[in-house]
Amino acid sequence: MNQNTTQDIRERIIDTAMALIKQSDGLTENITVREIAHKADVAVGLINYHFGSKKNLIEICVQRIISKVMETFSGTDNPTTGKDVNGNEFDIADITASVFTFLINNPEISKISMLGDLSQPSTESNSSVSYRAILKTIPINEPENIRKIKAFMLLSTIQSAFLNRSLSKELLATDLYSKKDYCSFFRLVTEILNIV
Repeated sequence: MNQNTTQDIRERIIDTAMALIKQSDGLTENITVREIAHKADVAVGLINYHFGSKKNLIEICVQRIISKVMETFSGTDNPTTGKDVNGNEFDIADITASVFTFLINNPEISKISMLGDLSQPSTESNSSVSYRAILKTIPINEPENIRKIKAFMLLSTIQSAFLNRSLSKELLATDLYSKKDYCSFFRLVTEILNIV
């Protein structure tokens, strides 16, 4: 098997698994290796050969899915001017609310990603990638160490708000299932962090 064919098969397996994850609303326990193999038109053994296990394949898929949503922050990479790569002004609170919308619309995938990152932190985890994307949006009118802490605090707030959203009425007197409420919440968070 040549390298190009091997890479094509690997990508076809990943694409198929990602489609099945989305169809299952992120309930990966309902997806079998046999189902992935059948839909990708490959032998079950190729999945194990390329990924070692279903868990490893799912982690790669979740990483890619979350990376796509973090491109929202990546397009806003000029903290000097507060403008995105197209010259349009961006609003960190609105971008944060958009990311949160993705998280609550994809709860199982998001939870898998966050809990996986917490249990096995790495510089390549979704949390680390998200942190670096957020850092790019923080205005550079402050020392870098302060900007890094603000980016870390915003990421931590997003993750904690997502993981504890069922308790948000009790803890925060805010319904983090309501778009209006979480938009207001993240507006206040960015004001508190002075990154508006």
